[in-house]
Amino acid sequence: MKYALLFLLPLALLLPVALAEDKCPISGKAAKADISFAVNGKSVSFCCDKCPDAYKKKINLVDAGPKTCPVSKKEATKENSLIISKHEAIYFCCADCQKSYVEKGKIKIKDDGAKTCPVSQKPAKAAEGTSLLVDGEKVYFCCGNCPKEYLKKLGVVRAEPGKCAVCDKKGVAANEMIVTKSEVVYFCCGNCPKGYAAKNFKDGLFVGVEEKKAD
Repeated sequence: MKYALLFLLPLALLLPVALAEDKCPISGKAAKADISFAVNGKSVSFCCDKCPDAYKKKINLVDAGPKTCPVSKKEATKENSLIISKHEAIYFCCADCQKSYVEKGKIKIKDDGAKTCPVSQKPAKAAEGTSLLVDGEKVYFCCGNCPKEYLKKLGVVRAEPGKCAVCDKKGVAANEMIVTKSEVVYFCCGNCPKGYAAKNFKDGLFVGVEEKKAD
């Protein structure tokens, strides 16, 4: 019996940890496995029936309905779909263009000040190079290296600023915003989503054609 307990102990310790980390991305409360849907091939669970809709709004989910299957090029059906979500760095030439983009997209700007760095869990700083604007929310970090690590976890590949997201002028690195773009992709059958997910998703991130070209 003693050896049996020693054998089972690691599994018994791992399971509660995995369950404890499963929190609702909207409320932060304990999530329920039966209230969930997959994003980038990874299950996202919620605490109640209201939070899934709030989450879809948060990730800017667009559902244009079934069109053409991206795998077979045949007509897609409503019964076979996947949600893909990716984060992108966009730039503006000036504060006025950024304001125009925010107003048009009905993005709420939120700045609760520097509190805790989401990467190191150390006290955050409100200094140059220690913050990012993510979907309208100002996120503060403890140092200049943590924003890079944070973007890496989001799957964002930074490149030289191209055109302003609003006009044709050149964007400025200082006027950067990280935005989430999500859409429902429809397929012709139940087999196509599996192949598409295996090719384009990794560890809950979308690593499709656009991201590979930017590497």
